Amino acid sequence: MRVLHLTAELPHWPGGMGGATRQFHLLRRLVELGHEVKVVAPVPAGRDDLRETLASAGIGLEGPTRPSSRVRETLGVIAAAPSLLARAVSLPVLAWQVSVFWELLRPIAQRTVAGWRPDVILIEHDNSAAWVADLPAGIPTVLVFQNVGPAYYGSRAAASGGPARAAFRFEAERFRRLHRRWLGRYARLVAVSEPDRRELERLPGAPPVEVVPNGVASDELRALPPSVEPATLLFTGTLSHPPNSAGIRWLADEVWPRILSALPEAKLLVVGRDPPEGVLGLGARQGIEVVGPVPEMAPYFARASAVVVPLLSGGGTRLKILEALACERAVVSTRVGCEGLDLEDGTELLMADGAERFAAAVLRVLEDAPLRERLATAGREQAQRRYDWRVLGDRLEAVLGDVTCRCRPGATGGATR
Repeated sequence: MRVLHLTAELPHWPGGMGGATRQFHLLRRLVELGHEVKVVAPVPAGRDDLRETLASAGIGLEGPTRPSSRVRETLGVIAAAPSLLARAVSLPVLAWQVSVFWELLRPIAQRTVAGWRPDVILIEHDNSAAWVADLPAGIPTVLVFQNVGPAYYGSRAAASGGPARAAFRFEAERFRRLHRRWLGRYARLVAVSEPDRRELERLPGAPPVEVVPNGVASDELRALPPSVEPATLLFTGTLSHPPNSAGIRWLADEVWPRILSALPEAKLLVVGRDPPEGVLGLGARQGIEVVGPVPEMAPYFARASAVVVPLLSGGGTRLKILEALACERAVVSTRVGCEGLDLEDGTELLMADGAERFAAAVLRVLEDAPLRERLATAGREQAQRRYDWRVLGDRLEAVLGDVTCRCRPGATGGATR
């Protein structure tokens, strides 16, 4: 197969955010399976090295390098396409932002389609659902969801109050309208979890939905020996991502004092890029170290007795849990934090909601070494068996192969755009 991948988020690994990591590993696996893959995406300013990262994985890349100033980039695009301003009223914010990228990427994508003739086109994120309107109807197109917009913003609304709740509900409704308008144009949808699949299937006229979960490079993240630092917790993630920053602040405010009262020597490491001021300030509290961005996570997983995922809202599934399990670390998560992952409470991790229960679960893991080791061992086994990127790449290949077969002229029982 020739697979054309259209995305506003350049796939790369290591060092990429969750979405970039997912895309890179799945596309690399398609190449390993003998398929040709080309990506059309913008390259971040100052990161032309990422072109070589993709080339070394056998993935072709067509796309401009972004200017260093996002403001200048946006103003330049609006000057060339003033109609973008009017779309800001009706589009979700993220969908409007990627429409700016699409003004730059559309001619490149159309030239690539005309000259290369892909068998299938992948579009990443429901923010980009409208891109399908500018592509030829004769090539099957698949939309990949890392989050389902209405569910994500509905979750944010449920965890908020006042004007923020109203704003999140409004954004969820704008995504619903976006979905109703464009999802029927796709041959197939791909979700990262069963809850997301069920959410998408509620939409009248939606195409078939497949699940290809988030995963982990379990062969490249080795199992680590138990930490020599007692009672050390790790929280990791992109700290500017609102559910992450809200979750770690909740843990620091509501959970951490309960842990310290029982274990005054406990430590909490907060690791991730772009920490906002509200997160940076947590470093002044007893036992909390805000590390910020790091070149690699392995040394911090090595220090951790356990990993905490105190999320109160969000969507999709968390790569941070799978990476912790692959490194053989016990995990304590809220139910929202591990939603969509096939993990059993008490077997591969501990789940707890509410400050008192979450603190009790953390203390249980920190004080019970045999439990901590059982969870870590079972968690790594599950990460290897169900969530390795190669296993998931094989699943994506099967989805794309089925789509291309069903959408060929003369095929029966298939979807066409």
